[in-house]
Amino acid sequence: MSDDKQQRRGVWTPDLLAEGPEKRRVFIEQRRQYLAPLLAESKALLAEIEADLNEADKLPGDLPFQAKLRAKHTVRPLAKVVADLEDVIVQLTAYSARYRRSYEELPGKRAEKEAERQRLKELKAGGGQRQIEAPESKAEPTADTNPFFAHLNKGA
Repeated sequence: MSDDKQQRRGVWTPDLLAEGPEKRRVFIEQRRQYLAPLLAESKALLAEIEADLNEADKLPGDLPFQAKLRAKHTVRPLAKVVADLEDVIVQLTAYSARYRRSYEELPGKRAEKEAERQRLKELKAGGGQRQIEAPESKAEPTADTNPFFAHLNKGA
């Protein structure tokens, strides 16, 4: 193991996240467990501050509703912190899904498309027409028991 790897033991690196979906799932779960207490504490703090500011007396010279607007304006940055903390997990999950689609699934899809393109090219070069395969019937057709069309089956 290199010196760089030994120094970074316990730290998530891009090469660890690229090792597979299980590593990314663990990374996201660790971040969720880390952020959950911060988020809960921030939400509780926001609720308490909002309640305190809403109960605060009007300042001398306030216009109607000015105290409520001032309270809302004051807690807006803390409310944004709470919203951003909630958004972190959503964005990490989105990253994982995009990584899977862009780097794990895309080469397979491209290989399938290339194989189909090659097959069509060979078919076109051979002068043959593309054959449509019909599904095989699973059972013998049964007699129609519907009385409306029974007269058509008598001659058969």
